[in-house]
Amino acid sequence: MNISQNKETRATFNKNRIETLTDGVFAIAMTLLVTGLDIPKLNGIAISGNVDTIHLNLFPDFIHYIIAFALLASFWWASHLRSHYLPSIDSKMIFLTITTLLFVGLIPFSTNLAGDFPLNTHAVIIFELNLFIIGILSVLQWNQILTDTKRFDSDTDIRVLLMNRDESYIFPVLSALAILLAIVSIPLGIMIYLIVPVYLVLVWLKDARSHTVKEKPAHKSI
Repeated sequence: MNISQNKETRATFNKNRIETLTDGVFAIAMTLLVTGLDIPKLNGIAISGNVDTIHLNLFPDFIHYIIAFALLASFWWASHLRSHYLPSIDSKMIFLTITTLLFVGLIPFSTNLAGDFPLNTHAVIIFELNLFIIGILSVLQWNQILTDTKRFDSDTDIRVLLMNRDESYIFPVLSALAILLAIVSIPLGIMIYLIVPVYLVLVWLKDARSHTVKEKPAHKSI
């Protein structure tokens, strides 16, 4: 009895530590994104030219900032959902999570690179490839959770897990399409990510509607 319990303890770990690390890395990456919105400077002095021209030059950086921030928010939310279903975390999930955080930490760099060189195909593809890898790792984490359903609570709806896993495919698919489109047209490859904010709003509305239905008191029949 004690031996089996010890084996189970060695196989799984408390999820609070990895949740704290995940939240910290995502928070830092999302904060560092804004550093890519630099006002053009010459010899350390801000250029006092036409403000409209400066805004126009910053437009690619701003678009990449919005896309990267929305995607990081989506990946963080998916990580939060996955953690909700697991009472503890095993070594495979720790490896997938740490690997994901590795590429999350690269997002500010790849975002700044694509924003500073918006017409360079290689720079844009590096940004999109970074997002593609994180999307694939997110799908793998959902699949890892689904391979160990016996650890779930009895009231866990596996259909909801499958739906969340299927919805996570949208991110690597969009990134793969963006890479292909960038070879033909860089603006098209970037603009396809504008689907993500719309997707997030639709998911939020769906969740809000489902919570409203659950909280609505049932009418007693007379």
